[in-house]
Amino acid sequence: MLLRILTSLLLLSSLQEAAAQKTEYGFFVGGQATSAGYYLHGHRQATTWLPGAHAGAILRIPFEGNFYFSPSLAYSLKGFDVNLTDTSSNPGINVVGNRLRVHTFELAPLFTLYFASAGTRPFIQFGPAADFAVWGTEDLRLRDGSTSGRTMNFSNDAYGRITASLIVRLGVETRSGFFFNAHYNHGVGSLNQNDFGPSIKHQVAGMSIGKIFSRK
Repeated sequence: MLLRILTSLLLLSSLQEAAAQKTEYGFFVGGQATSAGYYLHGHRQATTWLPGAHAGAILRIPFEGNFYFSPSLAYSLKGFDVNLTDTSSNPGINVVGNRLRVHTFELAPLFTLYFASAGTRPFIQFGPAADFAVWGTEDLRLRDGSTSGRTMNFSNDAYGRITASLIVRLGVETRSGFFFNAHYNHGVGSLNQNDFGPSIKHQVAGMSIGKIFSRK
């Protein structure tokens, strides 16, 4: 509930700033590799990175000098493949492996610092993000050697729809507004909500290209 309130306040703040100042907007798209920090009963489980993708929109609202508020909203495909060494009520006591894919929308109220005032200039973006899971699938490997597929169950004793992470993006923007960046997301909130289940925190590394449309 606190995360939802904070997200709403940040979004409202960004909209108010956008109406009052010289706000610019842009779009971006890219690919990413996704995994998770997966701990079961205190022991880290072996995970494999999976390919993913993202696409979204970004605002650029000036604060002072080369410092900007840059909230973004993006679709993001995340996931991981994990081999389990112990049993758990989520994903199931007879499961020894799980390939999970989840479709999310990521709201990231970030800050941007440019290292030059004009021309082609490098930048860093940083801040928190809230992930809103829409739909997902699990491909389960069972103890008897068989496999089973199912959609993700979002509930208090299964998976949660909202997770939090910290983001850093390093990039370069050209004079015409085109930009390229590399980013890393480190999850700080667990995807699992089951009290007896694992701790699952997203890990994402990727690259984006995009363009900022400047207002003259």
